[in-house]
Amino acid sequence: MGTNYNKAARGIRKVSPVVVVAAAATAEDIWTIAPLPTIARTYIIRKIMAYSVVGNCTILLTTAVGFPAGLIPHLYVVNLFDAEWHEDEIPEVEVNETIQITSDILGVEVQIELEEIGP
Repeated sequence: MGTNYNKAARGIRKVSPVVVVAAAATAEDIWTIAPLPTIARTYIIRKIMAYSVVGNCTILLTTAVGFPAGLIPHLYVVNLFDAEWHEDEIPEVEVNETIQITSDILGVEVQIELEEIGP
């Protein structure tokens, strides 16, 4: 399957800060939204970047409320290799909650790119 970057943009692309998972199996916020947003906005994960120097691991993107089992299936990160998933490899899930990252080991670096949709 080839890369399809010719999709019409539905919103604005934004990038999260790099989050280093501090404890195994503990969810950490990677993208936070305001508790009571005045304007309803939703987010679609378009790109995921991860790197591990402590061993092979799996990562999982979740939300605290709506998707505790995961927004997308677990992703496998190989030690000392850049792991990158683009929008044509990620299931399109639209959420309006804070996005969290969980890993089975500590020290994994993760960053996501999102598309913000809304007025």
